[in-house]
Amino acid sequence: MRYRVRAVAIGALALSLVVAGCSKNSGSTGDNGGNQKQQAIIIDTKGTSPVPAPEIPGAKPGGTLTWLEDGAIEHTDPGQMYVTDAQSLATLIYRTLTGYVEDPNGGPLKLVGDLATNTGESSNDNKTWTYHLRDGIKFDDGSAITAKDVAYGISRAFGTYGKNGPHYVQLALDPDSKWTPDKGGTAPGITTPDDKTIVFNFPQPHAETPYIMALNTSTPVPQAKDTGARYEAEFVSMGPYMRDGTYDQQTKLTLKKNPNWDPKTDPIRHQYPDKWIFDYSADRDAQTQRLIADQGADQGAMMLSAVAQSSIASVQADPNLMKRIIAGSSTFVDYLTINTSRVTDLKVRQAINYAFDRGAYITAVGGSAVAAPATTLESPQLPGWAKYDAYPSADGHGDVDKAKQLLAGQTPKLTDCFPNTPTYQKYSVIIQQALQRAGFQIVLNPIDKTQYYTTIGDKKTTCDLMRYGWSADFPDAEATLDVLFNGGKIVDTGNNNVAYFNEPSINKKLDDLAKQSDRAAAATAYADLDKEMMTNYAPVVPNYIIKTFNLKGSKVGGTFLSPILANPNLVDAFYNG
Repeated sequence: MRYRVRAVAIGALALSLVVAGCSKNSGSTGDNGGNQKQQAIIIDTKGTSPVPAPEIPGAKPGGTLTWLEDGAIEHTDPGQMYVTDAQSLATLIYRTLTGYVEDPNGGPLKLVGDLATNTGESSNDNKTWTYHLRDGIKFDDGSAITAKDVAYGISRAFGTYGKNGPHYVQLALDPDSKWTPDKGGTAPGITTPDDKTIVFNFPQPHAETPYIMALNTSTPVPQAKDTGARYEAEFVSMGPYMRDGTYDQQTKLTLKKNPNWDPKTDPIRHQYPDKWIFDYSADRDAQTQRLIADQGADQGAMMLSAVAQSSIASVQADPNLMKRIIAGSSTFVDYLTINTSRVTDLKVRQAINYAFDRGAYITAVGGSAVAAPATTLESPQLPGWAKYDAYPSADGHGDVDKAKQLLAGQTPKLTDCFPNTPTYQKYSVIIQQALQRAGFQIVLNPIDKTQYYTTIGDKKTTCDLMRYGWSADFPDAEATLDVLFNGGKIVDTGNNNVAYFNEPSINKKLDDLAKQSDRAAAATAYADLDKEMMTNYAPVVPNYIIKTFNLKGSKVGGTFLSPILANPNLVDAFYNG
């Protein structure tokens, strides 16, 4: 899953994908510089989770909550949503076959049936998965949600309206990517015996299916209301909230209560505020100042950006402000990705790694409150993770001499692409200055935030360096290394492998590891491969482990740091006015 600019990210929830009974997986890692700990997860295979979701202590209906972000969410079409800000929005407007119940007290995550009655019934050695829909689930116009709506939503994600979203279901059903929606009908391997039943028949075993069905790919879409590209602004809801008026996809999205959402069908969500406003006009500094001031409507607001670097120390020193902080580590790693299809010289890529000033970058981001150094491809929370640093420096600010030795007098001219926001404009200068120390010529290329991932996901992109953030979509390194670095999965557009790394020997190892049944053994092998890739190929610069340090208004109740999305949890939030 992409980190908001941008990656469901459950980086280290389990050592294996056991799906039996009401299974619980847990584990722990060391500090690893980012205070990450593996978190337990319970898989509710029997469908015993309470419905409706238990009430939140102290919660009351009414009021308006506001989400502050420095630019519009890139996609609101469910098949295209693969960024954490979009996925946070999705928790209010969409539902999927399975989903997560998060514990504000840090207890185990619970994977439950959402639209489905449980997390799925497997047979045929995990090649066949059957889901039964709950009674009473409806779209926002009051029409019943059927298995065919789920099948249609998944099928349309095989084409244009799924290019920028996750591709797990598509590749599991159609490994050779031969089927497209223009062929008509339903995607291969999906059957709907009746309106309440959907069956998936995969060519290979997929024990991870309950996790995959929690991604937005399994959101139902009513075919009669599929307006193609316009669905981004004309989406149909089935969650507790729906569009209030038109959506311009640029400045503000307003949501109101969905009268056809029935809490008796939903084990995850609540419907406390009367209204939600997604305000895309405030940059990081403005968000910080508004939440510090805590005036008027901002008392019911929460910021998506971390507290501005210049304000972190003063916030930390103020006990009253610290009471309104949402903070913690995440499973996300931030990268400076190198386009290996354009930067083909390994020594140049290694020089980029040596010249990069990780210490200066982390300082610019805000220091230890919001970032911890990363030197590996995998998040430290992933099973099997092993610590190493292929490009060390004595002080954490890079080794310019080694970079110059590798360049041997070359002065490569590279284009650095980044989201065109005030925050990333500042960060890009840090990258430019660091690499220019070694002799690189860095051309800065800001890209509209709403088009950023679409632009860099096009394999014809002219970007040489790109900002990227990622966390595994389920607790297995396959959901990082295979997604980001398997060259056999590069397509024309919508790529997650934006390093465009395509090394046949690595592709073969990734393909083999994905098929390995012993996932604990695979986890160790992935860690070895992680080190091999960074040492011998240097496709990215691991930058930092993303930590959260966000302010909320004094009248925001119920919300806490989502362990999945590293954003405020929205489904439990209420206005405490």
